[in-house]
Amino acid sequence: MSNVFWKRLNIICGLFVVALIFGLLIFVANLEIKDLDLWLHLGMGRYLLENGLRVPAADILSCTFAGAPWVNHEWLFQVIVYSIFSHWGPDGLINMQVVIVTLTMTILLLMGYSKKRQLGSIFMLLLVSLVYQNRFTIRPDLYSLLFFAFYIFILSFYIDKKWSLYVLFVAQVLWTNLHGFFFFGPLFVFIGLISEWIKRHLPLPYEWNKIGRLTDDEYGRMAWLFVTVVLACLLNPLAFEGAWYPIGVFFKISGEHRVFFDKIIELQKPIEAGSLFSPSVYPYYKLLLLLSFVSLFFNRFRLDIASLIFWLIFLFFSLAAVRNLIFFAFAAYIVFMSNAHMLTLRDIVPIRITDKKFFYLTSMLMKIFLLVWVMQYWSDISKNGYFDFDKYERKSEFGGISLRSYPIKAVDFLVENKVKGNFFNDFNAGAYMVGRCFPDIKVFIDGRTEVYGPEFFNYYVQLWEKDTPEIFAEALDKFNITGALLNSVQQPIPPRIINHLENSKEWVPVYFDYDGVIYLKDVPQNREIIDQYAINFSSWEGKSLDLYRLGSKKVVPYQNMNRAYTLESLGYDKAAMREIESALKVTPVYKEPYKLLGKIFAKHKQYQQAFENFRIAVLFDHYDNDMRHNLAKAYYDLGEFKHSADQYQRMINQWPKDPKAHFLMARCLIKMERYDTAMEFIRVAHELKPKNIKDLLILGEMLADQKQHNSALEVYRMGLETGSELADVHHQMGLAYQALGDEENTDIHFQEEQKIIAGNQLAAPGSKEPSTESRAGEAE
Repeated sequence: MSNVFWKRLNIICGLFVVALIFGLLIFVANLEIKDLDLWLHLGMGRYLLENGLRVPAADILSCTFAGAPWVNHEWLFQVIVYSIFSHWGPDGLINMQVVIVTLTMTILLLMGYSKKRQLGSIFMLLLVSLVYQNRFTIRPDLYSLLFFAFYIFILSFYIDKKWSLYVLFVAQVLWTNLHGFFFFGPLFVFIGLISEWIKRHLPLPYEWNKIGRLTDDEYGRMAWLFVTVVLACLLNPLAFEGAWYPIGVFFKISGEHRVFFDKIIELQKPIEAGSLFSPSVYPYYKLLLLLSFVSLFFNRFRLDIASLIFWLIFLFFSLAAVRNLIFFAFAAYIVFMSNAHMLTLRDIVPIRITDKKFFYLTSMLMKIFLLVWVMQYWSDISKNGYFDFDKYERKSEFGGISLRSYPIKAVDFLVENKVKGNFFNDFNAGAYMVGRCFPDIKVFIDGRTEVYGPEFFNYYVQLWEKDTPEIFAEALDKFNITGALLNSVQQPIPPRIINHLENSKEWVPVYFDYDGVIYLKDVPQNREIIDQYAINFSSWEGKSLDLYRLGSKKVVPYQNMNRAYTLESLGYDKAAMREIESALKVTPVYKEPYKLLGKIFAKHKQYQQAFENFRIAVLFDHYDNDMRHNLAKAYYDLGEFKHSADQYQRMINQWPKDPKAHFLMARCLIKMERYDTAMEFIRVAHELKPKNIKDLLILGEMLADQKQHNSALEVYRMGLETGSELADVHHQMGLAYQALGDEENTDIHFQEEQKIIAGNQLAAPGSKEPSTESRAGEAE
């Protein structure tokens, strides 16, 4: 057979891979609706259409920031998604995502596809698609990615056409009202302008001054285009303020605004020093980074400086937050293909292949491998799903609305009973409540971090995560809260929050299930609902699945366990154990029941039963830090200090930066009278967590009880460095010096203690003196 035959067969094989990649993308883009913020957009879309598209300039959704300035730069997206949702439901939104994804990837294919370099373009397109699917969340980002690809496509191939100016003007107006990343449009044009200016005015190495040069007409059109797209950004409801706002937010990613990047997963850094070479952490992103860098290196003599600037900007942009990875994936693909068009195989591999048939067959084999891999990947993800407890059947993760992402039934209760008022809620539930309950219910917080700001977000974190019952009570009064939805879909409710409401005579639980608890304040507007639905947890009987109907289906009884965790937090341990019993009947091979049973037994000082359950829990997952700690603590409570130390050593080996394990290891060693070794672990723990005073005080007291007063003093000196609970620290140091017979230092520290107590009383009249009793400890 001739070389022409093998060449054509090679190309056809590549086209099959391309078709399969697009088929995979279309399938994965049918992912069920699970994004939290989408519901806020739906709620606002409904409001905008009902109010003549009047975009409010102040917050109307919350009870905490009502009337505060709000630049809603995504209003057009909200109108689009609500219009689709109201006509075609969730499947309409999913189909919208499929269309946008397909169109975006088609533009990328057109930019990079080449018959001569088919294998490279196919492989890079596959990598991009694998990164892309992590953003299939039906958010405004989808449109930004579409405009990203469209902009580069026009600038790369049609800048010489007069119509490009009008097309990009329209695109920029749409982008400006769809998503805050619209400033990428002017940025792309500016990169082209500045790189062209550099080529014309600065001496560059190799052939950099010549590569990618524009004609004078194109350069002039690029300048006019920059002015045009910048002016297009002003065509939004708030004109200059709306155009500048996202850029201003972009420059606030440091300082106090870092709290968002620390607490919100999609805003966290994708790569840390410890995960840089980990193959399990964003491997496709890393491979795109490597290949695009390699292409820049091999094409270094004929490099287009615009590509280099473009690549660097989006590399740093992606390293700032997980949500930005896909933007670099697009940039890496574009840069790689741009460089690949200027390279030959001989530039990369210094081996001359004279036999064309061998070349085509090798290329075909690689494409067949990709074909098989994509088919296997498709087959694997198509099995993703979970059990629908209402229908007693499996629900696929593709299509419809997720049953495991939202407090659906809890919000159903609010909607069906027409509950109104200001509600306290967690960050994850806010947007869903807006989408379904606005304007009847105003939320405490939702996903609009730019509205709430870092100060309020820190305030919310303190309420939700810290033991601050007084501040929580003040917040309920300050914002006139009349209801609370405590969401337990994805994580247990903080005990301090739910217990505050449960122990208050003003608050009554009216709804309880696996997805959360609803409390209503006993005020006239809620009285009828309270009378009808008030819940007494002490008589809760639990819910069991129909085991006959369930049959041999393999099910994770997370609903029983969610209720069990809530009941345990409230102190209703018997009711919690009934839920656990139901869960174990469904499947005994599930770690959560044993984990919670161990906790309940430990709470009641039944340490042997606690140990037995914690041990089983660890068997399910050897790499769960919390369960390993529970097992170690059970050994400690039983007086098995050597076994406890063995468990903590395993934790330290696996998580060497975990201060908790080091602090608790030191406790075991003190009990075993290995004081010098204990001090080594204390020093490391203090370095890892220099502000932890509670464990230092506990360890110091333990050493003092063992007559190790010098070691105790060293620990207390570490405590002074924390700057916290200084009265307690000086008191304990005074006692240690007293035991050593050092009267001078004893008096010094007791006097310091009294000065601090007097100062605290002056600063806060009526406050209690710091307690010197033993503490639970932060590591507990």
